[in-house]
Amino acid sequence: MDFYLVFTKNRKRFDKYIKVNKIKNKVIIDIKFLLDDYDVDDYETYREYFNLIVYTRIKHSMDKNKDIYYIPNFNNKNFNIDDVFKIKNILSDHKINFNILIFYDEFKDDDYINQSILENMNIFDASQILKSY
Repeated sequence: MDFYLVFTKNRKRFDKYIKVNKIKNKVIIDIKFLLDDYDVDDYETYREYFNLIVYTRIKHSMDKNKDIYYIPNFNNKNFNIDDVFKIKNILSDHKINFNILIFYDEFKDDDYINQSILENMNIFDASQILKSY
């Protein structure tokens, strides 16, 4: 089983990637979509509750042995990439590959994200950097 940390700001590109590569047996956890779906306007107020929802989805996916594609919310002003990398600690008890999937064109000008990824590249089992999709 694999856990993919997906770096994309455009969900359509990711959906195209899934379709072209005929990926099956997956669960997509899109934080921005979930915030809209649960109608959470103030993330800080409902942070623990929302994190529990996300953790529950991850746990159910692991129980069903499905690959997980996790898309962080890059539109959040308080976005901290180190918090996203902490997911690795949750998965460390299980035999799950922790991978990263980056849509390069969307992040090529973001030095903070690029530097953080490079500094933490050793925590990933595999990485894919897609130039254009």
